[in-house]
Amino acid sequence: MFKRIYIPVLVLLVLFAPFLFSHEIAAVSSYEQAVAEENLERLHEEYDLTRIEEGDFEWEVLDNLTSQARRDGVDLEFSLYYADNEEVNGLYIGDGNIVIFSGLADLLYEEELAALIAHEMGHGVHGHLDQNLRNNLGLFAGRFLLDRLFGEEAASSQFYQRFVGLAMNLMDRGFSREQEREADIYAVELLHRTPEYNPEGMIGLLEVLNDLRGRKDPQLLEIFNTHPYPENRLEYTRERISELESGN
Repeated sequence: MFKRIYIPVLVLLVLFAPFLFSHEIAAVSSYEQAVAEENLERLHEEYDLTRIEEGDFEWEVLDNLTSQARRDGVDLEFSLYYADNEEVNGLYIGDGNIVIFSGLADLLYEEELAALIAHEMGHGVHGHLDQNLRNNLGLFAGRFLLDRLFGEEAASSQFYQRFVGLAMNLMDRGFSREQEREADIYAVELLHRTPEYNPEGMIGLLEVLNDLRGRKDPQLLEIFNTHPYPENRLEYTRERISELESGN
């Protein structure tokens, strides 16, 4: 009995040790830095990314937003990359790195582009990549413990496999929705505080995305594989803008 309990506990300690015992103070974790480096290398190979430099129009947009973010106390340094590809997407890939695709960015006015960049910044400010690591480890650990509790025979049953798979899939999707909402709200609030922009830019961005759903090849609309549909986001975005305008 002791061995049956001891092994799962030991596995959990090994899995979560980096979070329980790490005292390193940094803008992002070493995990996020490693993920960002791998993502950046992969995307460079796939899309031949161009880094946005000082003097570029997109750099000025990023600079306006990051200047305000620093005044807000954010110590994460952001970099912006441009993928000349008709795919409709924007990505936060970790360690302050943001990728925007021409299939979306070239359709946006400055206020809307600022909203897109601010949204991706929100993923970094809220530490969503590190959250995903903890979530994934938690789901793995939960699966491992269920296997130990139910035993190998029960674990091999079709019902058990479907139940566990469905539950974990739903939990994972729920985390993603909440993260996207947090990034949207952060974007609205950052745009509200940034003198050069207006939070209505977020409404414009979502309306552009909504319009693209009926006009673009669905295979190019990669953004809808990871983001909620625009109509679901417009409601709470308008609500938050109204609150900010009323001083809340």
